[in-house]
Amino acid sequence: MAIITQSEIAKLAGVSRATVGRVVNNAGDVNEETREKILAIMKEHDYRPNKAGQALVNRQKEIRIGCIIIKSDNPFFNQLNEGILEKADELKYYGIEVIMRSVEFEASAQLSCVSELLSLGISALVIQPFMDKSICEKLLSIEKSGIPVVTVNTDMPDYQSSFCYVGNDFYMCGKTAANLMRLITAGRCEAGVIVGFSKAKSHTDRVLGFRDYLKDCPDMHIVDIQDNNDDDMESYYIAKTMLLAHPRLNAIFLVAGGVYGACRAIRDVCSGTGRHITVISFDDVPATREMVRNGTIAATICQQPQRQGRLALSVLYDYLIEGKAPSSNRLYTDIQIKVAANIDV
Repeated sequence: MAIITQSEIAKLAGVSRATVGRVVNNAGDVNEETREKILAIMKEHDYRPNKAGQALVNRQKEIRIGCIIIKSDNPFFNQLNEGILEKADELKYYGIEVIMRSVEFEASAQLSCVSELLSLGISALVIQPFMDKSICEKLLSIEKSGIPVVTVNTDMPDYQSSFCYVGNDFYMCGKTAANLMRLITAGRCEAGVIVGFSKAKSHTDRVLGFRDYLKDCPDMHIVDIQDNNDDDMESYYIAKTMLLAHPRLNAIFLVAGGVYGACRAIRDVCSGTGRHITVISFDDVPATREMVRNGTIAATICQQPQRQGRLALSVLYDYLIEGKAPSSNRLYTDIQIKVAANIDV
């Protein structure tokens, strides 16, 4: 008989894995009917708790996971936070503390935060790393010391966590965006690309995928690429400048945040002129949904930020408590495409 996991028991019982954990560890209040149901499933499948994990819990060893995310006005990061916090709430039942830190997306800020978390005795690290040699070297030294690192949502070209990356395949996301652009423009466009952070590999990978797809599209060209630092005011200025400087520009690829600012610039420049701009964006956030509904954005590509947050902590729980390494060191979340018909689904 195949070994059943606590996650599978939870699915069969229709409860959370934390509830199963409380039953297994005889910790916390669980409804008696629910407890009996879980125990019956455990008996039926001959479930035996992982002894190493049980020993950790029983010794009440202090386990701390440090999480470093990007400080930004982009509401995407709020969704990522929600996923992390939801999972962190579950992990409390196993004696695991999750320490959240939101810092500026720059090398010095991340290095300082990593040092702080190490001084607090973290057992693992979750990070959205800034692309810089100093960050790469720091993460390599952390893993060498035996602390697993999960890069979430973005990683670095010179560093791929030997433990795990959780997020989209962003190169494929960029190719998907270009494919959508080709379908909507009938393969003819002069496109502007507005990037969030050129030091975020998740953003540069999207641009690379977009560029590579266009190599086979002779009538599709990129006329300009600019960073907006996920800021709406910068995005407004950049988009407006692009539109005025390139009268033939008829498409914009919004790689990350600053969606509202760019769309407002399109409205201000193009309203009443008959000029139409095809816009492809990323993420399902309030501003993006509004612009998809009113037709400013043709389609937005979504990356399941809450699931990314939960999954980043889940793989560390499996490793720290159940002694199970990730099935792969690249765990990709689904690529979802939303248009006006399904933006509110």
